[in-house]
Amino acid sequence: MNQEFFADGISAVHVTGQLVRIDLLTVQPHLKSDNGQPVVEINKRLIMPLEGFIQALSLQQDIVQKLINTGVLKQGGPATAAPKGEEQE
Repeated sequence: MNQEFFADGISAVHVTGQLVRIDLLTVQPHLKSDNGQPVVEINKRLIMPLEGFIQALSLQQDIVQKLINTGVLKQGGPATAAPKGEEQE
């Protein structure tokens, strides 16, 4: 592995033909918007073939199922469910 980067989440996904573009975002907590919320910055784009995107989705679904089976996530809860023992705000 040559490079690692961090993202807090996904801002958008664009499909054009056989390519999928995933815009990644990071929260900049030291910067505040006019309403006092942390600023979100879209700073990376992951581009992959549609087949690779589907494969990645399948792998992520398997991981989510394992987390449900071990009790880390609750079945049927929001996609951003807090890990066991932590509360969401």
